[in-house]
Amino acid sequence: MVLVAALALPACSKDSTGVPVQRDAEPHQGNVANAGAATAEAVARAVQADAATLWRRSGEGAGLTVRTESVTWRDGALGCPSSDRMYTQALVPGWRIVVTDGSRSATYHASRSGRWLLCPPERAQAPLPGSD
Repeated sequence: MVLVAALALPACSKDSTGVPVQRDAEPHQGNVANAGAATAEAVARAVQADAATLWRRSGEGAGLTVRTESVTWRDGALGCPSSDRMYTQALVPGWRIVVTDGSRSATYHASRSGRWLLCPPERAQAPLPGSD
């Protein structure tokens, strides 16, 4: 029983810029491990590091371009619901972050508390209109 509990705990590491990042058990999501509100820059660095890992890129910045857009998500799913989960029914301020390497792109959804996840196009929902 102890082994199962230990495996369910998220791992904590630092990204290439030294920002503490908590990695959840599900791949390509995490939480910038700051107390209180996260900054757009800290979350963008964390998702840039994740995209570099995803695409097996290395080096400072790994030749990736990051575009961050301030948005308001309709609920706790951050615009990326999974059919087997339940979410808080409250507006969630956050960001949509697009990372590109010139030939491909990855879209991440994040909250201002620092939680982020890679959102596949088939699950992506638009944030509230005019939420910048």
